Amino acid sequence: MSTPPDPDALIAALLPSTGIPLDPAWRAAVAANLRVAAAIAANLQAFPLPDAVEAAPVFEPGR
Repeated sequence: MSTPPDPDALIAALLPSTGIPLDPAWRAAVAANLRVAAAIAANLQAFPLPDAVEAAPVFEPGR
């Protein structure tokens, strides 16, 4: 399992390419959300799935 990138470095690297302005007052909140997203992703990636499991070809809500 790899180490997630530093949220502040990620913001600095990717924000200019989005063209979306970020109020400096919100930078800490955006970084905190990236940390939460990284923790969720790590849990999902760590969940073991058997090799026989295949993705559904079509998403059908409620099924």
